[in-house]
Amino acid sequence: MNARSIVTTLLALAMTFPAPAANAQETALQRGEYEGVPYLSGGVSLEEREQLFFTAADYNLKLLFAEKGGSYLSDTEVVVTARDGRKVLELIAQGPFVLARLPAGDYRVAATNAGKQQVRETRLPAKGQRQTAFYW
Repeated sequence: MNARSIVTTLLALAMTFPAPAANAQETALQRGEYEGVPYLSGGVSLEEREQLFFTAADYNLKLLFAEKGGSYLSDTEVVVTARDGRKVLELIAQGPFVLARLPAGDYRVAATNAGKQQVRETRLPAKGQRQTAFYW
């Protein structure tokens, strides 16, 4: 067997086995619960965005954080309050997306990134999903 055959055989064998890093990589989605409100945060990697896409139907609030140019943001402070002023969700988003499941009703969503706060009022449905985007 010549050197070229050996290299070709080794490359063919290497391609049949998945890379260890790919197997070891697990989703870095932040799963949590605040005062009984379940949420997911993340979406930095393609795998995380795919997982968020497939689970989004389980949540009635979807938040997006990005720069005006379209680049995604993370480390965004999120505070959601009910109409009566009670804080119902608080977290630091670990990626550009947050999914949460809250009771239907009116809410105030405050998002702060790099010291700049934006506020949105939203009405969450009993069925379906409300999407709100924040751009800095």
